[in-house]
Amino acid sequence: MGEKETPKDPGEARREQILKAAAALFAEKGYQRATVKEIAARAGVAPGTIYLYFENKRDLLLAIADRLIAQPVDQILVEASRLDAEAYVATIIRNRIQFARQNQALLQALVTEIWTDEELREQFFAQVIGPIIVAGAAYLQARVAEGKLRPCRPEIVAPAVAGAIIILSALRVLAPDYLLAGVSDEELVEELTRLYLYGLQPCPEGVTG
Repeated sequence: MGEKETPKDPGEARREQILKAAAALFAEKGYQRATVKEIAARAGVAPGTIYLYFENKRDLLLAIADRLIAQPVDQILVEASRLDAEAYVATIIRNRIQFARQNQALLQALVTEIWTDEELREQFFAQVIGPIIVAGAAYLQARVAEGKLRPCRPEIVAPAVAGAIIILSALRVLAPDYLLAGVSDEELVEELTRLYLYGLQPCPEGVTG
């Protein structure tokens, strides 16, 4: 028999319940219009209970950001670094699309506030965007040194590619009816991988497409 799963702490379970309710309401109504009273109603708790776990509504927003930021990217970057260039790019794109889908409500709640809240924006870029750019630049430098990719400026190429992947992944989930509605995730991964590696020139021999 396997080990029994450790029961979740009641306080932590309640906090999680409140966070999920807040993320859903922020996504539906926007952070500014959602009220603590509505969050409490959605979570099935009294309004005063919210303040046992969070100082105010902004504290709730930052907790949601922490939840999103805590999603690990280090492991996927380490694993991808061992792959060839085509598999590396495909793995990162696929992972970011999955990340956006798994965190759709949190992304919807945060997308507006990131641009208006300096603290939240700095946290998001430093801990979510930054590691991807740094790892991408290091990968490019290594492959250029090995002669497997053409000489380039990683400090320009890495942010450009990472930014496009992140924005497109988020928009695909947040506006599915308006952006690439008839394209599967794998079709998107395949086409973007070729675009980033080969541009719009004919693919080299041995690359199907």
